[in-house]
Amino acid sequence: MSALTFTLKKSVKYPIDCRLLTPNNLANLSILEIKHLSLFNTKNTPKIGDYFDVSGDDANHIIFKSANHQLDYIGHQMTNGQITIEGDCGDFLGAQMGGGIIICKGNANDRVGDQMRRGLILVDGNAGDYCGSRMIAGTIGVFGDVGNYIGFAMKRGTILLTKTPKLHATLQDCGTHTLPFLALFFASFKGLSTRFNTIKNMRVQRYAGDLACNGNGEILVCHTTISA
Repeated sequence: MSALTFTLKKSVKYPIDCRLLTPNNLANLSILEIKHLSLFNTKNTPKIGDYFDVSGDDANHIIFKSANHQLDYIGHQMTNGQITIEGDCGDFLGAQMGGGIIICKGNANDRVGDQMRRGLILVDGNAGDYCGSRMIAGTIGVFGDVGNYIGFAMKRGTILLTKTPKLHATLQDCGTHTLPFLALFFASFKGLSTRFNTIKNMRVQRYAGDLACNGNGEILVCHTTISA
């Protein structure tokens, strides 16, 4: 079996809602059935096949190729499987995610992991504003830069960074710590194609927050020690 692959046919000038394209929604559908799905889940609207070439047969692993910042809601409410984005993606990556793995090889726009409940999101590039907003649980990693208001109103969960972000007032600096559990954490990434495989450093700067939501979430900044 090969990964179910969506290759964007052409550059678009307006956002495309990709919330239908998850392992949950596409399991047991044929390529023909997938191509004829309505993009906005209503009648007389563009079909998936109007924007994407579709190939492969393993809906448990979905790949987006030639992806760009107009692809919103990738991985929305997914609970299992893996999505790999070869390129950039738009807003609300992994929003309301309940499980599974998302790897973005490029940059992600705003609201990565908004209201995320479980699972893993790794962004090899940069992420926009409100990364981890209203996060309930799960793990988000951003290897590059992040925008403003990271972890805004997050209740629990972990956000892993390699660069110190601009912090808003309700995130608390908890100091620098060596966390041995990170060795196991990073080992879990080894089977994944991501820049996070290069991290060796287990000493992190920890921030707790959002204190306006009980402060049970955490942001860990691991200044990278990269393997040769």
